[in-house]
Amino acid sequence: MSTLSARLVGLFIVLSLLVAAIIVLAVVQFSADQVMHLLVQGAGTAKQAQAMFDQYVIRVMLIGALAGVVLGSVAAWWLVRRLMRPMRHLIAASRSIAVGDLGARVPEPPDSELRQLAQSFNRMAAALERAEQLRRALVEDVAHELRTPLTSLRGYTEALADGVIEPSPEMLQTVHEEIERLTRLVQALDQLARDGSDERVAGDEDVDLASLVRRTLELASPELARRQIASEVLEPAALPHARGDADAIGQVVTNLVQNAERYTDDGGRITVRLAATGEWLRCAVENTGDEIPAEELDLIWERLHRVDRSRARSSGGAGIGLAIVRQIVAAHRGEVGAASADGRTEIWFSLPLARIAA
Repeated sequence: MSTLSARLVGLFIVLSLLVAAIIVLAVVQFSADQVMHLLVQGAGTAKQAQAMFDQYVIRVMLIGALAGVVLGSVAAWWLVRRLMRPMRHLIAASRSIAVGDLGARVPEPPDSELRQLAQSFNRMAAALERAEQLRRALVEDVAHELRTPLTSLRGYTEALADGVIEPSPEMLQTVHEEIERLTRLVQALDQLARDGSDERVAGDEDVDLASLVRRTLELASPELARRQIASEVLEPAALPHARGDADAIGQVVTNLVQNAERYTDDGGRITVRLAATGEWLRCAVENTGDEIPAEELDLIWERLHRVDRSRARSSGGAGIGLAIVRQIVAAHRGEVGAASADGRTEIWFSLPLARIAA
């Protein structure tokens, strides 16, 4: 693969050889005539012979200089054209992005250095476009999630103030649920802001992952029972511990269980599988329901990404749960993954065993 720098070096070498060849040819061409002329004029003085020789050398130098200027001008024109074309594309695309056209891209030139520059620019533009899409989605989702509970609360408070209805336990429970919904949204936005700037640090304690899973499912059991969602934990008889921050790993388990609950249809099933494989402790949360498209499996770990935005919105998700999972697991030197097929979706994470991580 040729590079621009290699082409420039080759160009200058070729130019040098051409100029040298022109000078050599000029010397060969004119030297014979000059020598013959000197022989004919042999009766002249040494001063005259020197003057004639100087005139000959000047003529050769002028020819060589003229050839160098012509060839150098052609090479400079080619080089400027070669460099300025992709530069003009970059300038035009930068101006387009500056005025809001985040879909602007530049073509990739053949030279590797300029191609790398174009690829970096296109990746930057794609990242900006993605960030703008997420920002708009966040504003839209926040506005929607705020509008619904606020409308409900306003209706209840206005009815109470006008004496249209009397306070009742059911009405107060509804008001409480709407307030809780607003609280969850504010907490999610706060978590989103903090996770964008703070680095998580893994703890250094033995973590009983099986106990965390059972406790999380127990806390979720009322909602699972209401929706007739069955749950089970599959684990070996003696499961080793992981080493890390128990609270952080508990948040990972909670986020995965809540995610599975959110996307499981009523009457479905959630299965948590725990296993120790080699040097790793693996936890997989599987749920029945709609599958995740293959092209979106890698995107579910991004903040604010939703596979089904309308459904996640109605259930109160903010699109950052799996991003937090990936961040916590990465801080513990673990891995995450997902698979979805045949009406089942499995999201898993693995952590080093306590004796390995120590």
